Amino acid sequence: MKWLSLLTNEWIKIFSRIRTWIFLALPIVIIIGVAVYDKVTTDEEVNNNWKQELTEQIKNDKKLVEEEKKNGADEFYIEMLETGIKQNEYAIANEISPYETTTWQFMKDMAPISSLIGLFVIVVASDIVSSEFSKGTIKMLLIRPYSRWKILLSKFLATLGFAFVMWLVVIASTWLVGGLAYGFGGMDQSYLVVTENQQVKERLIVEYVFANIGVEFIELTALVALSFMISTLFMSNSVAIGVAMFTMFAGNTIVMLLANKDWIVYTLFANMDLSVLIDGQNQLIKDLTLPFSISVLAVYTALMLAITFTVFQKRDVKA
Repeated sequence: MKWLSLLTNEWIKIFSRIRTWIFLALPIVIIIGVAVYDKVTTDEEVNNNWKQELTEQIKNDKKLVEEEKKNGADEFYIEMLETGIKQNEYAIANEISPYETTTWQFMKDMAPISSLIGLFVIVVASDIVSSEFSKGTIKMLLIRPYSRWKILLSKFLATLGFAFVMWLVVIASTWLVGGLAYGFGGMDQSYLVVTENQQVKERLIVEYVFANIGVEFIELTALVALSFMISTLFMSNSVAIGVAMFTMFAGNTIVMLLANKDWIVYTLFANMDLSVLIDGQNQLIKDLTLPFSISVLAVYTALMLAITFTVFQKRDVKA
């Protein structure tokens, strides 16, 4: 297909920039740094006496819960403390050490690094269309024998491909570094969750890791669609990147402030963190479920792509 030359060209544009390789290398450096720091600072005596450590932590957390309730603290914070207490009590009673680290536990602990990937994806996605307008190179693309929607589709797929490659690099690096540091076993290792009826359950960490890999890519797809739309709406690449980042941070802040509103569940940013819905623990918004949030993201992604392609098709390009 001749159209594939467009896609290849977009890939070359993305990977010919130094920032792309910095974006790929930085998470790897962070992953290695975290593993080295953990190995250097880990107190083996604490690990061996984990029951005493947990007992002391339970005692302190219970005192803190009482103080926070008296002070009228946020219910979400109190719930997190109470969840931790129940998990620690269950761990002691069932001989499950929370200090046991394997490559799978390391992958679970490093899951928040996806927010850094999202930041890099925003930069690439917000720039890929707007930079063509700001530099004037969009005219060179439009004179080629391809319809506008094919040109835009190649840019979207190239950006989505970059996000996918970056996520795979992070997954592979985390597994490899974790395996070298802690061993490659532990597929039967469990972690504890507190269900809605306040019962503590054991679940396999490996199941969480693979579920998290899946939901993270769904999140990245929605994030690419949002940044891609902003990139198409604004002709200046610097403005597009700024608006995309502001939209993400402002959206998350609004969700935190309005988490108690019923309608918040239908907003985009309330459904952008799917990882907390895997085991349903410490959710800021209680009414959300994984199928519901995935459906909401699918609708928003389709809507944002429809706006993007409509605007690009009708936009005038000055000679």
